[in-house]
Amino acid sequence: MDQKQVDFLLYILKCLIGAAIGFFIYRAFPEGGAWSLISILLVLSPEGKDAINLAEVRIKANLVGAGTGLLLFFLHPPAFFMICLGVMIVVVICELLKLQAATRSALASVVIICIHETSKYFWQVAVERAAGVIGGCLIALLITYLVHYKTLISNVRERKARVSWRRNRFKKPAETEETEVK
Repeated sequence: MDQKQVDFLLYILKCLIGAAIGFFIYRAFPEGGAWSLISILLVLSPEGKDAINLAEVRIKANLVGAGTGLLLFFLHPPAFFMICLGVMIVVVICELLKLQAATRSALASVVIICIHETSKYFWQVAVERAAGVIGGCLIALLITYLVHYKTLISNVRERKARVSWRRNRFKKPAETEETEVK
């Protein structure tokens, strides 16, 4: 099997695990659980090599969308203008934060939170949906970390090596020799 096939099978596995967890959350908490299930599946990535980085970017974008949706929701009840304003704000913030790869996830989050049923308290629905989106993102990140554990460990080691190199770069030669002797 080549790496593309392995990545494909891992993606199927991640989606099945995410769908199972999301379904049980949906059964326990129907309002927020549905959006949790959707968020889990939106955050999971088929790319094996960049799965962790892409999941982290999508979570950041979903937090932008959820935060924008909540802010707009509490400023004014959902209306066509507020949803359009939310879309515009999310696109601009994602561009400023360099989250373009996950802007679609953020747009889904803002719409999920801004739309509500008329028979319920709209602020309660918005908070439940935001919690569902954030919870789904965190579950998807956990699944990604568990499935791509080796990649996570190598990324952590690589980051530590970069930090060590930066620290040693600014040390005086005598300090560097002392740390090497120890």
